[in-house]
Amino acid sequence: MTPSAGQDNGAERTWTGASPRSRRWILPAIYGCLVAVIVLRLCSGQTFRWPEGDLLGALRRALPWWFGDSDTALTSIDIRLFRVVLALLVGVALATSGVALQALLRNPLAEPFILGLSTGATVGVVALQWLGQGAMAGAVPQHAAALAGAVLAMLVVYGASQRGGAVDPLGLLLVGVVLSTIGGSIVMVMHYLMADGATPVLSRWIMGYLNEGVSSATVWTVAATTGGGFLLMLLLARQMDIGTFSDDEANSMGVDLARLRLIEFVVASALAGGAVVLSGPVAFVGFVSPHLARLFVGPLHRGLLLAAAPIGAMLILLSDTASVLTDATTHVGRMPIGIFTSVAGGVIFVWMLRRRGPGGPAVH
Repeated sequence: MTPSAGQDNGAERTWTGASPRSRRWILPAIYGCLVAVIVLRLCSGQTFRWPEGDLLGALRRALPWWFGDSDTALTSIDIRLFRVVLALLVGVALATSGVALQALLRNPLAEPFILGLSTGATVGVVALQWLGQGAMAGAVPQHAAALAGAVLAMLVVYGASQRGGAVDPLGLLLVGVVLSTIGGSIVMVMHYLMADGATPVLSRWIMGYLNEGVSSATVWTVAATTGGGFLLMLLLARQMDIGTFSDDEANSMGVDLARLRLIEFVVASALAGGAVVLSGPVAFVGFVSPHLARLFVGPLHRGLLLAAAPIGAMLILLSDTASVLTDATTHVGRMPIGIFTSVAGGVIFVWMLRRRGPGGPAVH
């Protein structure tokens, strides 16, 4: 339930962790942190020689004391910027999908990976690859297969968790976990049967890996889907606030819950599918981002979306930074970012459970 207008500032301070006066600086601070994390990522990783003919090459020649001499191999901004773009898209998509699912199901534990959407999308993409249709190379087939898998997974989870016409929160989680396990097994079987088609890139992608081999058409497709889904959720933020009330109360306030839930369902599935196309199944980002955002800006969905999106992007960027730094120090190769998000997300998940007390996260 959203806080009522009659609550005092003390209640708001307890919920958001900041007074109304200081809260105005929270969103700028979050986006400032995002910029800092982007800069950190651009300064981390393997080294490449900069081209001489571009602006960066001119800066290198003009400021040799900063960039080093011409014989020094310096960072390639092009490769790192591309990975930053992928990380931003994946983080925003997963965070927005998490917010939409939690609003749709009125369950703060809902997120694409836990409910099996990410695994379902992975099954769709790998199945297309297994059938020899070039899923890892084509833009539309990839996203279409991922979307189909995510939608099918969501339909199964939503339908199987119904109890007397209402969604059972515990049943929802159990069905999601079971479906995710089954989907993971299906992916492993298809991966095993691919034989020569199972490339190292595909193996890493299945564990959650930013796929540098995606085409520009794929990136543009996912970017359009992510941007459109995020803006649509922003436009419906007020209705999502009202949707946290009971069905009768929400309908009496003029909100068409059936239409709203259909939109949330489609957006959450499309965004989860798009994220999987770029990075494979990545766990906990869709869960952690909305919860951290609530600590800073409260439960109202407009602020929640605006805060969760950059937090999700930061989680992916920091995981990718940890991956390249691990490679630089151990020379074992870049580890999939899914490893880092699972560890960090699991720790934060346990911390949030303890913070909420014995009853765990409340269910609307």
